[in-house]
Amino acid sequence: MDIILNTTVLSNFASVGALNLIKSLFGMAYTTHEVHEEILRGISRGYQYLEDIDHEMSFDETGWLRVIAIRSNTEHRLMDDLSKRLGMGESSCIAIAKSRKMIFLSDDRTARRIAKENGLRISGTIGILVRSVDNDIISFSESNVILTKMIEKGYMSPVNNLEEISPLTEDGGRQV
Repeated sequence: MDIILNTTVLSNFASVGALNLIKSLFGMAYTTHEVHEEILRGISRGYQYLEDIDHEMSFDETGWLRVIAIRSNTEHRLMDDLSKRLGMGESSCIAIAKSRKMIFLSDDRTARRIAKENGLRISGTIGILVRSVDNDIISFSESNVILTKMIEKGYMSPVNNLEEISPLTEDGGRQV
């Protein structure tokens, strides 16, 4: 199933130089023009690490982080309705995710709640870190180092350590 990323998740990984984890885990991902505009506004405000996201964004079929547009009347109506409660990045991602049956990745609580209300599957930064460990892309300790760096950069994580979600077993594996 395809995934669509909101600014929050992309920003967390870019802030610690770990966008490659998203690419390694999913191969290809989507975001929206509205998210691209949020990234450009952040760059203009001095958040230079966001340039890494901008460089990875592709407006055609060549890159791994593909920028897609709202295309149907249904998507337009849902985005307009959602924009009364959410930012345009979240609204566009949820509208497309619902219409095209994608998984929505965001760390914004309100956006996640509204996405759930719309029947979407959701995940976020913690989910990517856990799946990266589960798929042997990084080690458990590496994921905790990345999480700690993200928290230091301002990520409002629901946990301080991934062991709070899935403690290590005596043999060093993770409990399922």
